[in-house]
Amino acid sequence: MKFGREKECDLVSLRIAQLLEDKSFGFNPITIKNIHKYLFKDIYDFAGNYREYNITKEENILNGDTVIYVDYKNIEEYFNYDFKEEKNFDYSKLNRDETIKHIAKFTSSIWQAHPFGEGNTRTTAVFIEKYLNNMGFKVNNEMFKKYSVYFRNSLVRSNYGNIPKGIYPNFEYLIMFLENLLSGKNNKLLNRELYVKELFRHGG
Repeated sequence: MKFGREKECDLVSLRIAQLLEDKSFGFNPITIKNIHKYLFKDIYDFAGNYREYNITKEENILNGDTVIYVDYKNIEEYFNYDFKEEKNFDYSKLNRDETIKHIAKFTSSIWQAHPFGEGNTRTTAVFIEKYLNNMGFKVNNEMFKKYSVYFRNSLVRSNYGNIPKGIYPNFEYLIMFLENLLSGKNNKLLNRELYVKELFRHGG
C-alpha cells in the first residue's frame, strides 16, 4: 500500500503518539526494530528489517556531502556493542549537564548506524524518548516534531568530520536540543547555524 507524503506523515505521527502512550520498554536493539516495524508497516516493505546495502545521503548543511554510516554487514554487531556499553554505564556519578552530554553521544551513535533504508531519524527519536521516559524523565514528542529538521541536522553535525578541512564532529547542537528538552533551557535552535561554512567556502 502506497501513501502520499502528507498521509504518510499523519499516519506515522499517529503511530508515534500510540507508541509513546505505551509505557512498556525493552532496552535492546530488538526494540528499535519493533519501533520501525510499527511506524512504517504498510508504508515500507522493509519495515522492521535492517538494510542489506550501504547508503549515502546528500546533506544540504554539508553542501551535498554525506555522513559515513555503518556498513550494513556490521549493524548488528555495532548495536550489540553500543547497547552493552550503555547498559553498563553508571549515570549516578554525573550531574545533569554531564548526563545530557552522555545521552547526546548515545543518541548520535544509535542514529549513525542508520539501520533501515528510510525512517531512521523518527525511529531513533521514538526509541530515545521511550528510553528517557524509562529513566524517569518526562518527555513527549512535541519538541521532536517542532524541531524535526534541527534535530536531524544536529545528528548529522555530531557524526560528520572532514579533517583535511578542519571539520570535526560537533555535539554542541544536539546538546542544545537536549538541554531544552530535559532541562527546560531556552537555547535558540536555529537551523541556519548548522550549515558547515567551511564546506561552502571551499566549494564542498
